[in-house]
Amino acid sequence: MESSVRIEVDGLTCCLNGIAALQDISLVIPAATLLGVVGPNGAGKTTLLRAIAGAVHPDGGVVLVDGSDPHMMPAPALARVMAILPQRPVAPPGVTVREAVAWGRGPHIGRLSRAGEADLRAIHEALAHTGTLPLADRAVDALSGGERHRVLIARALAQAPRVLLLDEPTVHLDIGHQVEIMEVLRAQAARGLTVVAALHDLNLAAAYCDRLVLLSTGRVLACGAPADVLRSDLIRDAYGAEVTVRINSATGRPFMTVSGASAGPPGAASGTTVGRALGPRIHVICGGGTGSPLLTWCAEAGYRVSAGVVHIMDTDHETARMLGLDVIEEAPFSPVGPEAAEAATAAARSAAVVIITPMPVGPGNLRNLEVAEMALAAGVPVIMVDGVAERDFTGGLAVGAAARLVAQGARIVPGLIAAFDALNHIAPAVVMR
Repeated sequence: MESSVRIEVDGLTCCLNGIAALQDISLVIPAATLLGVVGPNGAGKTTLLRAIAGAVHPDGGVVLVDGSDPHMMPAPALARVMAILPQRPVAPPGVTVREAVAWGRGPHIGRLSRAGEADLRAIHEALAHTGTLPLADRAVDALSGGERHRVLIARALAQAPRVLLLDEPTVHLDIGHQVEIMEVLRAQAARGLTVVAALHDLNLAAAYCDRLVLLSTGRVLACGAPADVLRSDLIRDAYGAEVTVRINSATGRPFMTVSGASAGPPGAASGTTVGRALGPRIHVICGGGTGSPLLTWCAEAGYRVSAGVVHIMDTDHETARMLGLDVIEEAPFSPVGPEAAEAATAAARSAAVVIITPMPVGPGNLRNLEVAEMALAAGVPVIMVDGVAERDFTGGLAVGAAARLVAQGARIVPGLIAAFDALNHIAPAVVMR
């Protein structure tokens, strides 16, 4: 990769339809940095990206990319410096991944020229860096949302840019795919690329970005390290929301919960049981919303329920809190730490049954399968929904852990309803209303 690029924005003002979308924006984006642009809808995030890309002419101030005004650069020259991933990227039907990624070489190949050795090498490296090499011969429109996003990032990387701009690259993706995309972006910044991404999720931005800029009504409210920007007073000013900001002890980065949610340390179990549940206690290992129906059914049936380890702000975490269940939690977008794993193991080993929902399994929550192994070793029945082969984002480690669970007696069932039926056979509920 060529030398890294520094971006300077000085007094930038941009008007859209006569209304100031950005007002007197000044900031410096250091080279080889992953910068997250955050702020409420209408704050000016997309306009700032477009101004950096030279797609919006400033009404005041200037943007300099490596000392040059992108608006004044010829399109081919600009394309060799900067790649842009829009908010809703598309690819024509039937196009293979390799073909889509090859389009990124357009700025480097003449109209009548064919791809040379350097182009083929750039395409291969882009596929490898984004983990899409195994998908190279598949059609883009046959891929999952997360896979398509990685392919489009690969196309941008094949362009061999020095700056990468992305407008909400994780929007509409589940937590597993969000993490995949952010891991790719962080790796590219570490390789020397200057990455600027507009992001909707503040906890995701806090977990992965080197620096953040917080916009509100077209102005910079704060800019700096995540801990300096994501303060409760600044979030209140920008979003009109009351949040509690805590520091993840494992990463040193901030994370937020809406005020009123539990403020206990990660790993703490809290909450109360629903109604007067007298039935056996079950422990549900879940995440990404895959456990919410089961948690609800079990609570309503009269089981005493514990859940975890689940990440704060995860849909299953919110469901467990709403139902008043015991929940072992971890900071958002952080690996399950030893404290939380120990608490979950204690809950699982003392349960009547452990159920693993069809959650995506990545490096961050692989420890949850170890919790299930410890429960099996203690003689607790384990029910696993659907296995993990299609949801293994650990390079095979999750599949291996699932195989060990089955070898030790875990039962695989097809779907949550089958899991609930199996639970009622193993440990019937008793409830008094």
